[in-house]
Amino acid sequence: MGKVHNVKYENRSLGNMSVRRGQARLRKLAHTLTALPSPTEDTKFLSSALIEIASGKDANDALGVKAKRGERKGEYDRLSKIRLQNFMSWVTLATKPIDQEGQGYTLKKAIKIAKENFKDLPSEAALHRYWTRFPERQKIVFQLESD
Repeated sequence: MGKVHNVKYENRSLGNMSVRRGQARLRKLAHTLTALPSPTEDTKFLSSALIEIASGKDANDALGVKAKRGERKGEYDRLSKIRLQNFMSWVTLATKPIDQEGQGYTLKKAIKIAKENFKDLPSEAALHRYWTRFPERQKIVFQLESD
């Protein structure tokens, strides 16, 4: 990794900084990033995003993190997706026959056990609907060990 350039600012508080000074600060940061000895694709992206933000573009748009209509981007939503993927993987394995390294459970029993053991899952009925509506998500992301 290249040398980190020290950039000193008189006042680090954003409360009393004018818009023009803030824009100048963003441009200076962008130029500092492009002046690195060997800028990576990420530093180039960040530099161009900072220049766009300094020019008045919305930061979420410039950084490519603006949520689409109806889409959430918070921590709870991200963790919910991970929990559902783990649920799908667990049920996929649990419903496999025992001779195929599964548990041999019925779908109803596997969902009930998953609901009892996984934290913050929706109702069993909602999990069953999710299972039947998204068969492409029935992927194994881990293996179960039998007792």
